[in-house]
Amino acid sequence: MPNLPASIEHLFPPVVGGMLSLALSGESAETVAQAIVSFVGGLRVGETGQGVERATSDVEFHEALRPGREIVVQPWRRQVGNLTSVADAHHGHIMLFVDSGAKLYAFTDPDSKLYALGSFDRAMETLLLGLDFGLPLQPDAQSFD
Repeated sequence: MPNLPASIEHLFPPVVGGMLSLALSGESAETVAQAIVSFVGGLRVGETGQGVERATSDVEFHEALRPGREIVVQPWRRQVGNLTSVADAHHGHIMLFVDSGAKLYAFTDPDSKLYALGSFDRAMETLLLGLDFGLPLQPDAQSFD
């Protein structure tokens, strides 16, 4: 991950961009999530309001991993693999998850949709500036094996 985009870097402590890029080469979603929590756990950035293409979001990173939250993303598990929760956004109406490749996903509540937001820096820019999430992922087809 390169340094955070200039449009949002002022919202994060100076070391986050470079330090986080070194830590996000995990072997599992939980390893990557732990790296994120280690660097920005407890940090709250941004605020809700009018954005570029949609409302901006606040993002509050977990202080510790929160096992069990991944139940809400189970309908997409075949296509995205295991995800681990790292933050909440938009006053808790969005749950942010990360995969083993350090890609972030937004699960929106109350409509229960999952969006692939991409890398940490891209996801933060999307949320904090109010950029379009794109189309939601379709849940995996049910298997009756």
